[in-house]
Amino acid sequence: MTPIIRPFAADDRAAAVELFLQLNRHEFAITGDRRTDQGGAEFCVEDMVQAVEQGAVALVAEIAGSVVGLLVWAARSEEDYMAQAARRYGSVQDIVIADAHRGKGIGQALLAQAERLTRDAGMKRLKLTVLSGNDIAVDAYGRFGFRDYARVMVKDFD
Repeated sequence: MTPIIRPFAADDRAAAVELFLQLNRHEFAITGDRRTDQGGAEFCVEDMVQAVEQGAVALVAEIAGSVVGLLVWAARSEEDYMAQAARRYGSVQDIVIADAHRGKGIGQALLAQAERLTRDAGMKRLKLTVLSGNDIAVDAYGRFGFRDYARVMVKDFD
């Protein structure tokens, strides 16, 4: 079933909290550093709402009246050391698909909207960040046309 993609609305808040809770638990299994409680998910939704207030776009994917996916997109700029054409870009800040709906094309539909927003803004680059070890997401993004560009490395201390 093809999802309906629409703007996030205040009535979607509970569904968004549940989606971020699922995402945080999924990412905790990979990194061990995500909050897996309700408060952590609520923080993610508050962060998303603040981003929207500052110009980001939050979209939800809905199937049969239920929110099953969420994407947050924002226009960003690089520093002056970048070539002019690459300086402005679209950024997928967050993308999360409900556990029960992964692998059904919902992420691809949301990414298509992020690409549309980017192109409509006159930008020629769309970026996102994915955790090392999240191979399912890496594969999905690769199918959409994303490629490795940079690597973020961390070193934890005791």
